[in-house]
Amino acid sequence: MSDPKPRHILIARTDKVGDLLLSLPTFQTLKKAFPGTRLTALVSPYAKEIVQNHPAVDAVELYEKSESLWALTRRFKTFKPDVFIALYPRARQVLAARLAGIPKRIGTAYRWYSFLLTDKVKVHRSVCDRHEVEYNLDLVKPLGVEPKKEKIAFPLTESERSFARDLLKEKGLKPKDHYVIVHPGHKGSALNWKPERYGQAVAQLCRRKGLRVILTGAASETALISQVTTHLPGLGPDQKPILLIGECTLRQLAAVYEEADCFLSGSTGTMHLAAAVGTPTVSLFCPIPQTTPVRWGPWGNQSTVLMPQNLECPDCKVGACSKHDPMDAISVEEVLAALQNYLPKKAAR
Repeated sequence: MSDPKPRHILIARTDKVGDLLLSLPTFQTLKKAFPGTRLTALVSPYAKEIVQNHPAVDAVELYEKSESLWALTRRFKTFKPDVFIALYPRARQVLAARLAGIPKRIGTAYRWYSFLLTDKVKVHRSVCDRHEVEYNLDLVKPLGVEPKKEKIAFPLTESERSFARDLLKEKGLKPKDHYVIVHPGHKGSALNWKPERYGQAVAQLCRRKGLRVILTGAASETALISQVTTHLPGLGPDQKPILLIGECTLRQLAAVYEEADCFLSGSTGTMHLAAAVGTPTVSLFCPIPQTTPVRWGPWGNQSTVLMPQNLECPDCKVGACSKHDPMDAISVEEVLAALQNYLPKKAAR
C-alpha cells in the first residue's frame, strides 16, 4: 500500500538568495503533485522575498541562526508537518525535525547526522556533475514523485513593475529605451572580475547608440560601484550609467531586470534573479571546482557562461593562485562579444 498523501510539508532552505531561487522548482513540483498539501518554506530573513507570495508556497517561516534547538523544535511541533525536507542540510534543523516527531524526514545520505532521517537520498552534491535544481528535485522522489526539468516561476506583480518603471523614469530612462544591467558585486563564494574590468566594459557599453547601462548593487556595495565608475572617462551626461544602489527590494529589482536586454555579472544570486524573470545573462565563472556552472549556472533562460581559458598556471586552473588572478583571462572584448548576441541591432558597436 502506498503512503498517504502528505498533509503538510516543511521545506528548509536557509542559505542565500540564489540557492533559494534554485529551490523553487522543488516547491512547484510538489504543489503540482499534491495540490491540496500545505507547503511551508523555512528560509533566511535575507532571502524571504523569494518565496513570499509565490504561488507554490503556502506559508513562510524565518530561520534565525541564533534560535536555540529547543525553540526550533517547539516551532516545528507547532507547524505539525508530516514531512520535512532538508534541501540545505543543516544538523540542527534535522535534529529539531527528529525531536519534533515529524514522521517523514528527507535529506541527503552522506552527512554525519543522516541517521536522523527516515529517507536518505544517495546523492553527492560535491561531485558537481548536475545542476543544483536537479539535486534539489532528487529529494522529492521519496514521496513517490518523479520530477521533471522545470523552469523557475517567479511571477511579479503589477505594483512591482510599476515601481520599476517609475524609478527608471526618475533616473532618466525613457519608456522605450533599451538597457543592459551590470552587477559587479558578489558574496565571495566565487572569484569575480576586478572593478577595473567591469568599468572598462561599462565604458564601452555606455558609448553605444541606443543603449543605456544600469549598475546595480546593495547599499553595502557602494564602494565597489564607486571603484567601477572611476574607470569611465570622457562620458557625456546622457552616456553615464544609471546607478541603482540599495534602492529596491529584491522583487522590485527583479522587475528592473525583467525589461533589460541583457544582464552581466559574476556567479551571484542576482544572476539567478535575472534568469528567473527570463532576462538573457552573460555570466563570468571562475575555475574553482565547487563553483562550476554545471551546478551553479543560470537556469531556464538564454545565457552565455564565460570562464578563463588556456590557463598555464596549475594554481590558476583550480582558482587558488596567490600570484595571478585567473579571471584576468576573460577579456573585455570577449564579454562585449557575448553581450552583443542579446543587444538590439541599433546599439552600434
